[in-house]
Amino acid sequence: MGAMSDDQIFELASRQYGLFSRSQAFSLGATNERTHRRLAAGRWIAVAPGVYSLPGWPDSWHRRLWLAHLDVGLHSVVSHEAAAALHGLTTYAPGPVTITVPHGDHERPPAYEVRQSTDLRPHHVTTRDGLPVTTPARTLVDLAARRRPDRLARAIDDAHVARTCRLDDVLALYDELKRPGKHGMRLLGRLLAARGPGYVPPESVLERRLLRVLRDGGLPEPVRQAPLPWRPDVPHRVDLLYPRERVIMEADGRRWHARVDQMALDRRRDRDAQNHGYGVYRFVWEEITKQPDVVCSALRTALRRAA
Repeated sequence: MGAMSDDQIFELASRQYGLFSRSQAFSLGATNERTHRRLAAGRWIAVAPGVYSLPGWPDSWHRRLWLAHLDVGLHSVVSHEAAAALHGLTTYAPGPVTITVPHGDHERPPAYEVRQSTDLRPHHVTTRDGLPVTTPARTLVDLAARRRPDRLARAIDDAHVARTCRLDDVLALYDELKRPGKHGMRLLGRLLAARGPGYVPPESVLERRLLRVLRDGGLPEPVRQAPLPWRPDVPHRVDLLYPRERVIMEADGRRWHARVDQMALDRRRDRDAQNHGYGVYRFVWEEITKQPDVVCSALRTALRRAA
């Protein structure tokens, strides 16, 4: 390796929110003498043992992730809630930093959480903008140990709908990692069993709320995301369906259904459904969230009439 240039360090640090490690600098040709000179001149700033920053770089959540990764070691991986936020999983926002390392590898720095793992394998790791992070499937498996079933269930469903991580991916990783005593496996197993063959996750927050209203009201479980019964060959679907009673339910979110062209399309499809003997019941946000009794009453009447 030839002599280090400041341009090389700047290019490296720019990809890592202004940060770089001593080992990275030495791989580019740095020496102890050059390092001491730049630190003394304020051109580099020591921010952790063996981790340096270029001056003037602003603090941010992503910079804190990089700092933790470089501080703990280049073998470390962003994981748990921090990984969930990086992948954009529902209900997880940027916050505390969690890093996973091989078992017995590292002490716990006070600024972030360091988890040790005996079963983190290369295919459980991906990168986001160069930062090593657990895959969405491995992240969901790790989060099961946090014992937040409602939050985890929603993240699993939404990741499937958004194609961030399919249910089959989580199930395959569950089968790979399950063993007696592994935290979270019993909870994850229950959630996956409830999402067995034929399970269709709710497509939206409002649809999920409507399902909860139906369950709380003692109404039977509908079919989710069903193809149009009279046109199964087309890609269109209905939110919820009682096929025997020929009752269709749609959850109309305000921001999605405020456009005139979308409303016109909905009305045409409603008329098409009625012409084929199906009743269509559209519920808006206010009804589902503030008037669940009205929703259940309307559907009970519809089911009784069909019976």
